[in-house]
Amino acid sequence: MKDLLQKISLRELRMLLLGLGAVLAVGLIASLVAPQAKALHTAQKEVELLAQAAQDSNELDRHLQEQYSIIDDLKYRLHGDMANLPVKQVESFIIGRLQKISWNNNIELVSVEPATGERVQIFQEILFNVRLVGHYEDLYHWLVEAGNDLGYVVIKEYGMARNDNDDESPLLLAELSLASYRAVQ
Repeated sequence: MKDLLQKISLRELRMLLLGLGAVLAVGLIASLVAPQAKALHTAQKEVELLAQAAQDSNELDRHLQEQYSIIDDLKYRLHGDMANLPVKQVESFIIGRLQKISWNNNIELVSVEPATGERVQIFQEILFNVRLVGHYEDLYHWLVEAGNDLGYVVIKEYGMARNDNDDESPLLLAELSLASYRAVQ
């Protein structure tokens, strides 16, 4: 080693030490600055993501409001005007509507018997066994109005028979079972 050092001139030795110092300085800088630069880059990306999330939250709020509106519309289509009524008031609401529809169409509403139906997935069926007396055209108009006014109520069963012996305009007895569905909570 001494021979090697003696062969190297003072200028070459200075250059070697300067090069070794430069390599050490670069290594030291790289070990100290590189992690900080990486942390800075990561922090900048996180700030960008948070800014994007803030923008997206406004979009998300708008999207959620649209979805809530769609849910309210579907709830109305399923339950109609009784969408926000408690279960105990649903029966009287539907019976009142059936009576109004009957008066509008010259139909005698003989009876309405509420009953609990079966459970269908997450829905509880509420049945209404209805007996009506009227002429054929009036019964037809009653069904049309009931479909328009109580579109969320389904006719589950329907039967019709003569109620008198008049051949020209017979009175008919219609027996039907209406079903309404409420989500079980």
